Amino acid sequence: MYSANSAMDDMDRALVHALQLAPRASWERLGPVLGARPDTLARRWERLTATGDAWISGLGLRTGRRPPCMAWVEIGCAAGRSPAVGRVLAGDAHTLGVEHVTGGRDLLAFVAVPDLHALYRYLTQRVQRIPGVVTTRSSMVTSVHCAPDRWRLDQLTPAQVAQLTGRAGRPLQLSAAAPAGMTDEDRPLVLALASDARRSVASLAREFAMSESTVRRRLARLEAGHSLRYSCALAARLSGWPVSATVWAEVSEYEVADCAAVAAGIRETRTCMSVSGPWNFMISARLRTTEDLSRYTAELTRRLPGLRITDTAVALHTRKSEAQVLDQGGRRVRCVVPDIWSDPAPGTASPYADPDPEPGPLRPRAA
Repeated sequence: MYSANSAMDDMDRALVHALQLAPRASWERLGPVLGARPDTLARRWERLTATGDAWISGLGLRTGRRPPCMAWVEIGCAAGRSPAVGRVLAGDAHTLGVEHVTGGRDLLAFVAVPDLHALYRYLTQRVQRIPGVVTTRSSMVTSVHCAPDRWRLDQLTPAQVAQLTGRAGRPLQLSAAAPAGMTDEDRPLVLALASDARRSVASLAREFAMSESTVRRRLARLEAGHSLRYSCALAARLSGWPVSATVWAEVSEYEVADCAAVAAGIRETRTCMSVSGPWNFMISARLRTTEDLSRYTAELTRRLPGLRITDTAVALHTRKSEAQVLDQGGRRVRCVVPDIWSDPAPGTASPYADPDPEPGPLRPRAA
């Protein structure tokens, strides 16, 4: 489906960097920043997306004003079964990321569902019943300090970044602005952007029988309230940062905010989250080589004396990232629409029935 070697040049990488900063910007707006004609940029982007080398996805997970229930799930598999288990998980709407990793687990999955009961059902009635799954261990996400869409290439000059965004640097942390509620009517619109977040307002308006002004208004509200975010990605082997690594750590609860701010400021950091479980801090990073992991962890501990690193893992193969299924070269193959509100375990008991109910209290028998 894809050529063995994709022809990437500096203009392609500059285009991806620009779209990371302004994912839905028009070609006319991007042209002066990149010094290219709008039609030239459009053709380049069409080529990159057609080969799976680059893409822009939209992700909206908020249920009303509540954030979703998110968790990292470590999965141990029977010998030789992890590829099959990974393929199954990659096809699930509720599993947004799947990596085959080193260390004490075979797979690391990122899961999002509306609430705790849905997570219970997904783990017990779906994940743990996949043939080949032997063990699972879950860590709830209690706070997202730095989201993956904040990671950028470094192709543009500071002047170009400022011209495009009005600021000289990249945002490092999530804004504290009040979240906008996502209504039932918003969800189809958000899911339609999962595979191509650059879809035109006109095409969305036609599909959902809305006026273009209504579509613009809804998108603006969801974007401003962080209920809808966009992520522009480049295939890992073409990005210059092909290695994905995860770091688990312990930090005092009183120092979490400071640690998150410092970790987010390190170039390689992609995400930074507080989690439940034996360790309370989790960081993922993009590295140029596997040898850079030790340098990165040394830099973390140097800058953060109160942080104790407890475990690390390197991704051997990223099978899925932010709802996009990837090949071994990191190119996008397809999108699994992230409908996290759907039944997490179809074909099993109803969402409100306990498949293994506890016995009720004993009652005296009638005489």
